[in-house]
Amino acid sequence: MFSLILILLITTLPSYAQSTPAPCTKYNFVPTKNKPNNVFKKCVDLPLLNSALHYTYQPPTQTLELAYRHHGTSSMWVAWALNPTAKGMIGAQCLVAHRSPKNGSVIAYTSAISSYKTRLDEGVLSFNVTGLKAENIKDEIIIFATINNVPNVKSVVNMVWQEGLLSKDGFVEEHSMSGPSLRSMASLNLDSGAIHCDSSLKIAHGIINVISWGLLMPVGALIAMHTKNFFPSADPAWFYLHAGCQLTAYILGVTGWATGLKLASGSADHHQLHRFFGTLLFCMATLQVSALFLRPDKDHKYRANWNKVHQSVGQITILTSILNIFQGLRILKPGFTWHIAYIILVFVLLMIELLLGIIVSNRKKTEVAESSN
Repeated sequence: MFSLILILLITTLPSYAQSTPAPCTKYNFVPTKNKPNNVFKKCVDLPLLNSALHYTYQPPTQTLELAYRHHGTSSMWVAWALNPTAKGMIGAQCLVAHRSPKNGSVIAYTSAISSYKTRLDEGVLSFNVTGLKAENIKDEIIIFATINNVPNVKSVVNMVWQEGLLSKDGFVEEHSMSGPSLRSMASLNLDSGAIHCDSSLKIAHGIINVISWGLLMPVGALIAMHTKNFFPSADPAWFYLHAGCQLTAYILGVTGWATGLKLASGSADHHQLHRFFGTLLFCMATLQVSALFLRPDKDHKYRANWNKVHQSVGQITILTSILNIFQGLRILKPGFTWHIAYIILVFVLLMIELLLGIIVSNRKKTEVAESSN
């Protein structure tokens, strides 16, 4: 089990090298003949994928003139979309742009998404778009467009932005299915320029699960494995401490699992493996907690076998929880520091378990030697 955990620690170190463009407020558009100043009234730096949105909104006519800037796009397609019907990908009305494989010029077109398996084929949107064009300037693709009769509720719109690779033939390929590419959506108040990303539930989901499955559950196991060996007179106090720790971990874990199911419903974030491990954890943890009521008496003939099963399921649960937390970190990408912090936490718990195991083993050897004499 130690080797498996160490392998997890080594293989899950991610890389977060990414260039960052200047704030949108410092960006100056090149003046044009029809618009000498070429200034938009508002701009917002989007929180993910090195993007920014510049726009001018006219409430009386519900007209939105915009420029969407996406940094670092030499061999990629980019898209910005409004979703009049929901938050997320399905229903998004997209403005898409990428370089032409034939002559290197930038192509811009519209595409309506009705399925997760979309290839962003050109199509008509549910609202009118004029002046659509795209340019490549200093490693940025900029999409210009005017949306007429903007669908909004009290000037608030749901938007999605995205990037992905192009095939050698210049066809749009599927975007990344982890990290920022699955969180690049937000609501935008066109009047104030305020954006709101629905990430609070994801952050809460991550924190709750790290505390429950990643910390309390292993600590509870350490209590059960070693407290009675160091403090024989603490029986049954160690058991109540173990049970209390595991029960708290279970309650928090179920809460984290429930928030995960909530996030998965009606969302573009389809993480099959992460969801499978989460459900498996819930089932195994439920089995472990039921031991409070189902375990045989100490003198029962099946008690020894029951202990082995209970310990084995517990070890599998802890190993699965660590693996799934790393999966969650890969998805959420809260920052390299958080990833390293959890690796350090797991390493510390591992070293404590190893050290206590060695001490207990040496004590037992000493007791056997003394009894034989």
